[in-house]
Amino acid sequence: MKQIRNWAAAFWIGSAGLVLAACGDSAAPLAPATPVVPAPGTPAEPTTPAEPRLVEYTVDDPLINESSGLARSQRRDDVLWTLNDSGGATELYAITTEGKHIATLSITGAPANLDWEDLASYSNGGTPYLLIGDMGDNSAFRPVITFYRVEEPALAGGSGIESLSATPTGIYNVAYPEGPRDNESLAVDGVENTAYVISKRDAKPTLYSFSLAQPTALFPLMSNLGAINVPRAPADYMGNVDSFNWITAMDFDDALDRAYAASLITGYFWDRAPGESWAQAFAKAPTPFDLPDYSQIEAGTFIRGRRDAVYITSEGAPAPLARITP
Repeated sequence: MKQIRNWAAAFWIGSAGLVLAACGDSAAPLAPATPVVPAPGTPAEPTTPAEPRLVEYTVDDPLINESSGLARSQRRDDVLWTLNDSGGATELYAITTEGKHIATLSITGAPANLDWEDLASYSNGGTPYLLIGDMGDNSAFRPVITFYRVEEPALAGGSGIESLSATPTGIYNVAYPEGPRDNESLAVDGVENTAYVISKRDAKPTLYSFSLAQPTALFPLMSNLGAINVPRAPADYMGNVDSFNWITAMDFDDALDRAYAASLITGYFWDRAPGESWAQAFAKAPTPFDLPDYSQIEAGTFIRGRRDAVYITSEGAPAPLARITP
């Protein structure tokens, strides 16, 4: 576009000179433009360097060795929340966006961590929440899965690791309409006050939802919203074809117009147009991007206030943490 504009300007100037010359001797020819030369000592205009596609950190506490869920803080730009999966403590861990462990939040109303597989943050009615998904089911035998909602605490910001506790303000026991299945991904739409999950081991990963408006005690069925549009393994793929499109992480951006979901090796963005449901958004073809070669990527979240970049973690000790701007 810049070249087109420069060509148009040159054509106009040249044409104007011809017209003026044709009008008579009184029209002086146009002088060539004088280049602007900065005065000596004038600093050069700063340029904005391109943001790196991948910035890597390490979580500094070996206690966080099976990071299976990740959620951005709804209170601070520099804080993420994570958890360990099956058999871990009933705790959430606050880390900085560079991997420093700064707080431990004990969930006093959760009897056990059967298989905590993901974590979502959202705000509803001006209150920031964290929703824990105890929903992992590798063998597909759990008739009911459980979600714990707690208010996100404000952190004091001291130099050590802060110890906190919280009792769930909502416990949700729900079931799949077709029977048990595995799931490791969770996101919440705070405007709808609705939680969404994607089944993991189905040939066609399926989107489900349930309302957070009222805690559940009678095991209601989640809504089956249909299969999501996610690519199958290409013909020349040398890895495990069945697990190629298993979804292990999920999140919605703050504006609620983009979803992120990921397999162990590939991240995907789905854009949601005004008026579309999340089911309609996930039915469209996503934008894929490569993830780092980590041992087991099961957690990811958007950067607070952005839709073009995510943080991810992987299981392992020390746990890797990465910021990706595809």
